[in-house]
Amino acid sequence: MIIVHLFIKELLMEFSFKKKNVTKLYLEYTVLFLFLALCIFGTYLVTGHSIIWSKDALNQHLPLLAQYRQAVVNFLHHPGKLNFWSWQFGLGSDTFQVFSYYNIGDIFSYLALLFPAREITRAYQFISIIRMYCVGLSFVYFAQHFKFKNTTILAGTTAYLVNSFLLYACVAQPFFTTPFILFPLIVVQIERILQGGSAWPLTGAFTWMLISNYYLAFILGIGSLIYLILRVTTKYLRVLNYLQVFIKLAFATITSLLLSAIMWIPELIAVSHSTRLGAQFANGLKVYPLYYYLFLPKQLINGDQWSFMFWSALGIVSIGFIALVYVYIHAKKYPLITISLSLALIMLLIPAVGAAFNGMMAASNRWTLLIYLPLAMAICLLVENATSLSHHSLKIISSATGIYVVVLLVTFLFESENDIIIPLLFLITSLLLLWLINFHRLSYPQLWLFGIIVLNAGFNAIYASFPFNGDFSTKMLNRGQYQQMMAMRYGGLDKDLTRTPTYRVSTISQNQIIDVPTIDNDLTSGLHNIDSYYSLQNQYLGDFSTSLQNNQYQANVPLRQVDDRTVLNNFLGVKYLFVQSDGENATKIPAGYFLDQSSTPIINYDSGQPSNIKDKKDFIPTQTNRYKSNNAFPLIYWQDSYISQKRYHKLSPTEKERALASGVVVNHENVTKGMKAANLNNHVYKLKSNLISNRLNKVNPKNLKYTDSEEKYRIELPQLTNSTFRRKLRGSELHIEFSQIKFTPFSMKEQLKYEQKHLQQMATNPGSSVNYKYNQYRYWRYHVLNGSPDISFKINVGSRFGTATINQPKQSTLSFFKQVKNSTLNIGYYAGGLPDHLSFQPTKLGTYQLKYQVVAEKLDDHYQNQLANIKKHGLQNIKFGRNQIQGTISTSRKGILTSSIPYSSGWRATVNGKAVKTVRTNQAFLGIPLSAGTHQIKFTYQLPGFRPGLIVSIAGLIWTLVAALISLIMFNRKK
Repeated sequence: MIIVHLFIKELLMEFSFKKKNVTKLYLEYTVLFLFLALCIFGTYLVTGHSIIWSKDALNQHLPLLAQYRQAVVNFLHHPGKLNFWSWQFGLGSDTFQVFSYYNIGDIFSYLALLFPAREITRAYQFISIIRMYCVGLSFVYFAQHFKFKNTTILAGTTAYLVNSFLLYACVAQPFFTTPFILFPLIVVQIERILQGGSAWPLTGAFTWMLISNYYLAFILGIGSLIYLILRVTTKYLRVLNYLQVFIKLAFATITSLLLSAIMWIPELIAVSHSTRLGAQFANGLKVYPLYYYLFLPKQLINGDQWSFMFWSALGIVSIGFIALVYVYIHAKKYPLITISLSLALIMLLIPAVGAAFNGMMAASNRWTLLIYLPLAMAICLLVENATSLSHHSLKIISSATGIYVVVLLVTFLFESENDIIIPLLFLITSLLLLWLINFHRLSYPQLWLFGIIVLNAGFNAIYASFPFNGDFSTKMLNRGQYQQMMAMRYGGLDKDLTRTPTYRVSTISQNQIIDVPTIDNDLTSGLHNIDSYYSLQNQYLGDFSTSLQNNQYQANVPLRQVDDRTVLNNFLGVKYLFVQSDGENATKIPAGYFLDQSSTPIINYDSGQPSNIKDKKDFIPTQTNRYKSNNAFPLIYWQDSYISQKRYHKLSPTEKERALASGVVVNHENVTKGMKAANLNNHVYKLKSNLISNRLNKVNPKNLKYTDSEEKYRIELPQLTNSTFRRKLRGSELHIEFSQIKFTPFSMKEQLKYEQKHLQQMATNPGSSVNYKYNQYRYWRYHVLNGSPDISFKINVGSRFGTATINQPKQSTLSFFKQVKNSTLNIGYYAGGLPDHLSFQPTKLGTYQLKYQVVAEKLDDHYQNQLANIKKHGLQNIKFGRNQIQGTISTSRKGILTSSIPYSSGWRATVNGKAVKTVRTNQAFLGIPLSAGTHQIKFTYQLPGFRPGLIVSIAGLIWTLVAALISLIMFNRKK
């Protein structure tokens, strides 16, 4: 009997492709999913929320789904007419570059076609639920190939479906659910080949993988290779027909690459010309911060939280820990699971692994999506074998669980977060159930375990979303809020504006009109906002932004509001600015922008009012204001003066910005022969400055040792105390150009020493004493929990307009991390006299090595004359078409037709019907050389890589049809 049982146990990890009736299994799963979906999504409905996240879903996923749905509808109405360029994405962008990451290969996006356009929010939320249903469906399909009871499969499915990663992804970044669907399918089809089966199913799975999303395909591809290697070495090493398997795998791989070439060839080109290129490997991390290693054990079963620590989400049901102990007790029987999970644990400890899976960028452990499959399988094995557990195994499990509980309790005492309490209770309950089953005290043991797993998963899902607990719900938009926000994106002040790409709009930095954390993209109003937030951004645009030291630059958001700099807003064609009167920087209006229109004022009596009001007319209203400027550069214009690359690179950031009105920089300088050199005497004045502390010490910014958080500083500008000099600089924008920013944090020991010293200095009352031991622990705990000492810091510079900030993000911010080595702060435009001092405050103790220059950029008649000349030479009679823009211009001499249209190798140009070579102007923008005369100009955009990708895919389709025909003939002969 024991031998038979062990034999059955051994067969549990054997794939079987024998057909069996699974109708009941899928019906049972559907009923289970209805319950789990109610737990996952129901809280949002009960609390009046939608399942639309107020960040990425609001900025990207939902509006892009609406845009893509419309693009597909247009294509269906006009077959063969593809729109490769859109003016809606920031300054203008390749539509494929954006849609390929989010929509084109995502089969679920096409479900939006079943809904009318006005129901797009309903479609988005419905699709999110369908995605999750398919995740569970995929695991059921995978698990049905093993000799598991239906209850066991459903228990594993619950664990696979409800975890921290998916609870976040299903509402925040829905397409991240796709690899959870694909990976089980790929594993099954690899196994089919290893057992001598057909390569066609794997070809289909690989093709879907490659078209779905290049980033996720990269992770899945590595995961599939790891699985193949481990499976062969642990199971098939001596019995495999290597040649046959290699041929089938090669066929599946090559065929899928050929079929999907129309996607991955243009994607590869887009990635290689994006701001992602050249990112710092692992954000500079060699090891993770201490808190990461301390809290990693807790992450395993903490399935009701949204704090991922470098995307190490984990967060499975509590019995998952017991299942891990079980499979390691029987490691010889389950080598594939134990080796893969051991490998995963090692990988989780090393930032370089996360960076490698993340395209050599940030140490993002999104690859952990791969380990939920072996984790869920471990739970299946435990549930299936629960009745046969020996006392010895249970004792080992109990001891391991006891040690784990102690670790969790120590974590709880240190962190003081109660989110681990309920998972801990479920862990102990699961262990007690196993003991009761072992003593034969429970009927239907698998059903009891299934019940506790479902309850655990359901509670995790509810707790995660419930207000004041996991609190996901407060991060979601209220029901109906999306439509209201899109209608009032600019406070209703955009209604009378014409919708044309010839001009652009923007807002003021940190000034939120809509009450959400951040709103970047504008894909709904029809206006053309310079701000854009997408995973892939134009590399040249990023180079332009960093060259001018745009303080707001991020790889995902290259411009934002360009720090409200006047010349940059003018150059980018910003005609209107929308500003919320009670928001940050509401008075930091660039030069030349005047109040054009305001929304109906609302009086908020409880906030933002003076303390000494005596009359109702003294109340300050809250409203949205629209500012207008007549100084916007034309979208396309002619310049007859050039700036050489050598000369340009010698300029300071402010001088570079100011030079945009003086001439044009061209990447191919041979086309500037015969043109005159630009006059760069642009009235940018360097100002002397001193850094003074509130101890009245003059501080050397090149070696600023900041040891006391209460010490304050100010930048004094002595020249501006002279009324004559101050009058000379009226009408200037004040910048601080930091050419060097280097911060060295104190060691933990030094940090604690200075903090203790500060406490001692503050204990000035008679009889005061300092508890050094307590404060030593308090400060040490604070620094551990916050990952310090680390390289993050802020430098705040204050003026009457507000606070301008240089922010060095933590390395844990992943995609939003940047190494701040220089920056330029725009303090603001002063129509009158400039201030003679500014407040200056670092935020972190440590040593700062700073080199900076305060400059005044005078925007006087000289600048107005340059603007007038540029506007006079704008392209006339502009017409926009599908993938093209055209117009006419007359020039008196040789020059460059330049623009603020982002450059791409996909642009083609004709002058009077003859093809001319495009050039890159001002680092990032489209241009062409022009001779004297009257010219008909036409720019046409073609997706780079589309034609070769299409040719390869057609060849792949022919190859696939031929291979399918040969396979069919061979199958019939065998039959």
